[in-house]
Amino acid sequence: MRAKRSLKVLLPILGACTIFVGTAMASNSVGLFINGEALNLKEVKLEDGKVVAPVRDLAEAMGARVTWDQQTHSVNIQTVNTKGMVEEWIREQGNEKSNYYFDGLFVEEVNIDRDSEPEVLAKIDGGVHLGNFFIFDKQSNGSYKLIYEQPWHVVSWNAEHFDIDGMNPLLNIVTRTGGTGVDIRESHLMYMDNSGVWTEAWKGTLKDVYVFQDKYRAIMGSYQFYDDDGELYYWQTEWVASWEDEKMDADPKTTLKIYTIEQGEFIEKQ
Repeated sequence: MRAKRSLKVLLPILGACTIFVGTAMASNSVGLFINGEALNLKEVKLEDGKVVAPVRDLAEAMGARVTWDQQTHSVNIQTVNTKGMVEEWIREQGNEKSNYYFDGLFVEEVNIDRDSEPEVLAKIDGGVHLGNFFIFDKQSNGSYKLIYEQPWHVVSWNAEHFDIDGMNPLLNIVTRTGGTGVDIRESHLMYMDNSGVWTEAWKGTLKDVYVFQDKYRAIMGSYQFYDDDGELYYWQTEWVASWEDEKMDADPKTTLKIYTIEQGEFIEKQ
C-alpha cells in the first residue's frame, strides 16, 4: 500500500489569511481564518515557532487548484480561476483595455476542446442588455491567451454533448440584447476548430418580445439535436396580442426548420 503524502506549507508566506494562536500554547492550538471565516483544519500546528498547515487544504480553501506532479515531485498551485487574475488578463489583452465594468465579472473553467486543459470563460454584466464575453486558452508556456471577445451580455453558457464527427464539443452561449420595449435572447452554438479559431456553427432566437403602442409581439424558440441523422431541429412560435387585454389577433404560428452540418456550420435544409 502506498503511503499517503502530507504536504505542508509555512503560513507566513501566505498573506491572504489570518492566523490566531490559542492561549493553550502547550497543545499548539492554532486557529485559521480566511476572509474572516474560520477554516477547520486538524493538522494546523506550531513547529519550532512556525505555523504549519496542509498546503492542499489551505490553497483549495482560498480558491486555488492543487495538483501533484509525481515525476518532478512538485506541487502546482493554480489560481487562474480567480477574478483578480482574469481581470488582469482582460486589462492587458482586451479590446477596450480599461473600459470594462469589472464589478459584474463572472469566471468559470470549461473544457471546450479535446485537450486536457480547460479554457477560462468570463463574462461582464454591464446592464440589462450590456456586457462583455471572453474566452482564454492556456498556452504551452502556462500563460493564458485571449482567443475570443464579443460585446455580449451573456445570460448563460453550457457545453452541448452533440456527437458530430470531426468537431470539438459545442458550447451553447445565450445572449441578451434589446432596448426600450424590446427584449431578445439568442442561442449561439460555437466551437473551437483544429486551428484554434472560435467559430459560430448556428444562431437561433429563443425569445424576441417587442412592444409598440398597444401591440405585443412575441417569438419563442427552441432547438433539439437528432443524433441518429446529425440534424438540428429548430421550432419557433410567433403571435401578436393586445397589450391591454392580451387577446391574440390570430392563432399562434409555429414553424419548423431542419439544419444539417456542412463544413462546420448548420445549414438549413431546403
